[in-house]
Amino acid sequence: MVISRRVRIVLLVSGAIFLTLAAVTTFLILRFQPIARSYVMSALRDRYKSEIELGDLQISLFPTVHATGENLVFRFGGRRDIPPMIQVRRFTFDARFIGFFRKPKHIRLLRLEGLQIKLQPREVTGGQPDTPQNAPRSPFILDEVIADGTILETTPKDPTKDPLIFDIRKLNLRTVGLGEAMTFRAELTNPKPPGLIHSDGRFGPWNAGQPSDTQVSGKYTFRNADLSVFHGIGGTLSSDGSYKGELDTIEVEGTTDIPDFVLTSGGHPMHLQTKFNATVDGTDGDTILHPVRAQLGQSMFEVSGAIDRGALEKHKTILLEAKAGSARLEDFLRLSVKSPRPPMTGLIRFDSKVRIPPGETDVVERLQLDGMFALNGVRFTSPDVQQKIANLSHHAEGDPKDEDPNVAADFKGRFRLRNGRMDLPDLRFTVPGATIDIKGNYGLRKGDLDFRGTARLDATVSQMATGFKKLLLKPVDPLFKRDGAGAVVPITISGTRGSPSFKLDIGRVIKRN
Repeated sequence: MVISRRVRIVLLVSGAIFLTLAAVTTFLILRFQPIARSYVMSALRDRYKSEIELGDLQISLFPTVHATGENLVFRFGGRRDIPPMIQVRRFTFDARFIGFFRKPKHIRLLRLEGLQIKLQPREVTGGQPDTPQNAPRSPFILDEVIADGTILETTPKDPTKDPLIFDIRKLNLRTVGLGEAMTFRAELTNPKPPGLIHSDGRFGPWNAGQPSDTQVSGKYTFRNADLSVFHGIGGTLSSDGSYKGELDTIEVEGTTDIPDFVLTSGGHPMHLQTKFNATVDGTDGDTILHPVRAQLGQSMFEVSGAIDRGALEKHKTILLEAKAGSARLEDFLRLSVKSPRPPMTGLIRFDSKVRIPPGETDVVERLQLDGMFALNGVRFTSPDVQQKIANLSHHAEGDPKDEDPNVAADFKGRFRLRNGRMDLPDLRFTVPGATIDIKGNYGLRKGDLDFRGTARLDATVSQMATGFKKLLLKPVDPLFKRDGAGAVVPITISGTRGSPSFKLDIGRVIKRN
């Protein structure tokens, strides 16, 4: 085919134009690369008040703006005596041509790979927080940021403590507006107890002068966390809540639900729920409870205090306070004793300091308590034990022939728990007809009892007996009468919680007199 002269001219002109455009484009790209590199580093330096290091940067302009960079490093305030504040192994971004060449530059999508953020406490950085007047203006508008696999590490104020590390498996951020907080969706790995945390919220704007003052808020869910990683307890925890504050001080409000909470010393799962308000130090994870309101079975109680992050596994002492106004005694006994049913029922009030020292043994074995308690309307589930309590009451009332077991007892006093043994230095035990003041100790695991004291009885000694014994004891009644009581008699309580023995030592008083 013979190409006409006009067609050949058009093709030659078109080719010349194409070659010219290609040459110009190549020239612009070559000239643009160092200009773009300089601009990016300058803009980031001003926005984040940091010295910027950047490895390779490649930018293409057609058909859309696309950039790839490696080894991006932010050194806060240019300081090299502390780790870099931000490190990015690789990043890419895409932008429309027009949006990229206007102010502020509009970036449609930014992907960050190998993002590591290390925040230092304000005592280390010494920076001045941004104010609305001096906050640097962002040179970029980021429509969307994807930063899966981000590591956020905060350094505690206390140099003896380990850094707090957040392993953020998935992270997606979106811009709301220039100078506004970005919305985010994140998925975090919780190390202990193991599980995934999902969170949606708002982050920023970044406080360049004092990064730890950057605002954060949101809601979270935490599901199927296995508590058996902590020696001595078990169960599956779920939690929902919300949080707000600055990175180094976060207020958290939420709930937890453990349908199968168990102490290995007891072995009976109980439903434990909590509602809490807490202040979390974002630099080291230490938590202040204000307080936690908990429900165990049908019983309500409160716990307050401060807990160091990882105290159970990092061998740190935990100090708390626990109290209950009117809880069910059987709920706590089901949790702590191995017997098929709780040995007692009734109401319990307590106010105690709780201390869990470091160690490798189960939490329950290390548990230390020091406080006061009161039990009301107590009845024993063992018919034999309940009958012994009833017999003691009937004798104290002067009606030893009464065999009705329906008698309730009250207890109150101070207690001190150490090494699985509870000391009760001033226990008062009352049943109809008797007030008993004793002291001694009780073994939680074996249930052994060792108490001694005095019983103040409404009846006289002779009234507690029947038949011929009653006549024999009548002459000694005056020896036991004291301060308006029918009799004051030494008493010993021994045996076990399943088979207690109550002994009124009348003979000792007679011998003494």
